[in-house]
Amino acid sequence: MALDINDLWDLRDENEWLDALDRYWLNLDGHKSHPVKDFINTGDLEYIHKLGMQQWYDFLNKYFRWKFKGNHLQEKLMDLDKNSFEHLVSVKCSLEAVNELELADSRKCLNIVKRIRGLDYPGASGLLALVFKKWFGTVDGCVLESLYAIESLPEKQAIGEIRRWLKRNRDWRECDVLFLIDIMRRKAAQLNGWFGTSKWTPDKIAMILRTSNKPVRAEDHGAQMVKRRSDE
Repeated sequence: MALDINDLWDLRDENEWLDALDRYWLNLDGHKSHPVKDFINTGDLEYIHKLGMQQWYDFLNKYFRWKFKGNHLQEKLMDLDKNSFEHLVSVKCSLEAVNELELADSRKCLNIVKRIRGLDYPGASGLLALVFKKWFGTVDGCVLESLYAIESLPEKQAIGEIRRWLKRNRDWRECDVLFLIDIMRRKAAQLNGWFGTSKWTPDKIAMILRTSNKPVRAEDHGAQMVKRRSDE
């Protein structure tokens, strides 16, 4: 039986963490998830560097369709189309120019991406997590709620304050997004230290947090575990 995030968070068992990560992929719209998985896995900086103007717009359009749902999606797509191609390319060039020292500056990177009209803070953090997986994880309500469920989390009180702010204002503050990104960065570093590896990233921590409380069919979970262990 899969552990919930409260039981998992301080557990030094990498197999349990890998099983939790498997649950993310199993929750990607069932059998329709393969194109989405390919999109997530290939959308890094090396990939976008090869994209021309139209291809970069198409990439962002695909990202918006993946990230936003329902009537909110149409509104966001209209916002995306208000960006000129030249403006979108300037954002792409800024991302390509970011060095490792600047990647550590989450605020600077968020501000680069938020120049794209239509991206709120969750959307901006998600795009950064797609392009810079080793540095960023997606920040959204699911991540926030999972973090709040962790009793041992030193930042639990601060997480509670963020929840109350969002319930009142329904909008993210930059400082809160930066705070959650930092938590995911530190957790990834902790797991890498525990397990003597470099595979854990803020992006993977966000994936686990986003699906920690979603049910997965036992047969699907078992099949994914078999596949992963055969790949190792």
